[in-house]
Amino acid sequence: MKKLFALCFIAIFSFKATAQDAEAYQKYMQESIALYDSVKTLADYQEIANRFDRISATASSEWLPLYYAGLTHIYMSFVRGLEDDARDEHIDKALDYIDRAEEIVGENSETVILRGYAYMAKVSVSPGLRGMTLSAKVSGLFEKGLAMDPENPRANLMLGRWKYGSAQFFGRSTDDACAYMQKALAIYKNQEKGNGLEPAWGENQALSMSKSCQGKS
Repeated sequence: MKKLFALCFIAIFSFKATAQDAEAYQKYMQESIALYDSVKTLADYQEIANRFDRISATASSEWLPLYYAGLTHIYMSFVRGLEDDARDEHIDKALDYIDRAEEIVGENSETVILRGYAYMAKVSVSPGLRGMTLSAKVSGLFEKGLAMDPENPRANLMLGRWKYGSAQFFGRSTDDACAYMQKALAIYKNQEKGNGLEPAWGENQALSMSKSCQGKS
């Protein structure tokens, strides 16, 4: 009887500990994601990246902390004033985080799109040199992410952004690109609020690109 009581106590204690861990994980993740709204400097981004890195160390079975750490380093690579080597360093860190996230969850539309975003950032470091070797890779990743989930607004956004930039570079019509942008906006406006942890970024980018599209019409 005592043994049974002890086993029950251990089970209840483990359940409570697990529930508390899950609650703490969700709270810290939500707080970290919210910090994107107040970013002003490279150091601010670094603090966010560090937070997600610390979360991933304690929640080693979760892929989202690694995903967001990767996203943050991509954002950092676009901060003005960085030397090309520093930009590449952030992008390489992002790709490493994406690799680690996919080791946990496998490929999904979000990780594939984020990988495409990282390679798009690589192209932006030196468009003339890298465009020839990486353009097909970027397009392929964005198209793959969209095929995996056609209703993913980030898939539509990033493919639209890439097509828009390519169209401008080659002096072609941006109508196809703008159609993806409009679809992304429609999905953003109609999507339901999740638990605050799932990827939801990109709406401001879609709004900005939509204005560019309207300016071309």
